[in-house]
Formats: sequence, structure tokens, C-alpha cells
Amino acid sequence: MSVSYVPRQELKRSSGLDGDDGSPPSEWGWPSPPDPGDLSKRVARRRAELHLSQAQVAARAEVSLRYLEYVERYPARPSAAVLRRLAAALQTTPSALLGGGSQEPPGYGRLDGPPVVTKLVPAECHRLIAPGGIGRIAFCTTSGPAVLPVSFAVVAGTIVIRTAEGSAVDGHADEQVAFEVDHLDQALSQGWSVLVRGRAHRVAHPAELKVVRGDAGIWPWPGGERDCYVRIIPDTITGRRVESG
Repeated sequence: MSVSYVPRQELKRSSGLDGDDGSPPSEWGWPSPPDPGDLSKRVARRRAELHLSQAQVAARAEVSLRYLEYVERYPARPSAAVLRRLAAALQTTPSALLGGGSQEPPGYGRLDGPPVVTKLVPAECHRLIAPGGIGRIAFCTTSGPAVLPVSFAVVAGTIVIRTAEGSAVDGHADEQVAFEVDHLDQALSQGWSVLVRGRAHRVAHPAELKVVRGDAGIWPWPGGERDCYVRIIPDTITGRRVESG
């Protein structure tokens, strides 16, 4: 069995440590299975958020496509010049690609200019939350209001949450709730938020449960047994977008 490898001097040149183009030779072969580092994951995620192909980002950053593939597959150490060009191509900052501020709450910085707030129509709100992800559900308890982060999916225009039986969300499943989703892009000084108000109910009917389980595809980050599904039927949905003027 043959194993592809890269000579030490070529690996150094192709990593962006020497020169600014990061262009590996045509005979490049990956030396090991993919092992993405933090930078790799941030570059790939940011590229996906912008709906850009690897070829598009490579052209914008003036690096070879092969090198960008390497950056997204392995713990690369690009030169300062390459990192700046990658950040510019991805409409972000070198600090953001390196994880600067990753432990800070979202939005701890300030906008670059005066804020411009735009109300979102319901159709735009639905479009923004359609991919699902992480949101926050709010409900009233005997000790006061509570807000909890939850994984969610959108099924037939409704919000579906997967939770554990006996959890706080499960305990308040059959009442009026509020649900909020937001996204902040500090590098571009912009963001949006969507607020849903409506009646929640625990999904119990076999036919409805079958549809939800088949269409929701929710995998909560905390893991564990989470076989209870809660569905929110929106009464109202509102939102706003904030940008730097």
C-alpha cells in the first residue's frame, strides 16, 4: 500500500509560511486523513454562511484552490498576509478567523456606525429561521419568567423543539410561549432577530409524531435521551434587522 506524502520543504512553502501565494505543487498529495483545526472549521463555516465555493474564495484571496482545500482540511498556519486576504475574501477579520472573542457573549462590541433598524415582514422572518438551529423559548413559571436555549426545526411553518421528558420545556409544553431566534455578524456589524408568539403543545398523536420525527431532524447539542417533541403554532411572527449605517 502506497502512502502519499509531502516533503518538509514543500509542506512549509504550501502552508503559507513562505511567500504569500500558498500555492502547492501539482503533485501535492494529502499526507494523512483530514484533521481540521479551529482555523479550518472557521474558514469552512464562514464560506458556507456566504454561500461561496472553494474556488470563489481561493480566487478572492489570491491563493490556489489546492491550498484552500488544505486550510479547510488540516491545522494550517498561513502567513499574516495570506490570513488577511482570506479574511477579506470571507468578509470578516483575521481575529475572527483565529477565534478572537469566541468566549465573549455575542454583540459585546459596538457597531462601526449609527445603527439602521429595519422591520422584517413575516415572509422574511420565516425565511431566516427556516434552516433551524438554536433558539430561545420563553414561558412563565411559578417563580417568574424563564428563557431557555433549545435546538429547533421548522416543520410546515411551525416551530418544533426536541426535549427530554420531565424537563422544564416539557413541563410548560401546553401553554402560551414566546420563541426567539437571532444572528449576529460582528465582522460586518449587522444582525437580525425574529420573535414568534403562539400556543405550544406536546406532540402526542401518533400521526403527527411520525411526521415530526421524519421531518424535524433535530440533534440537540447536550445529547442524551430527548424523545419529547414540543410544537409551537405561531400566532404572530415579527422581526428586525440592525445594520451599521
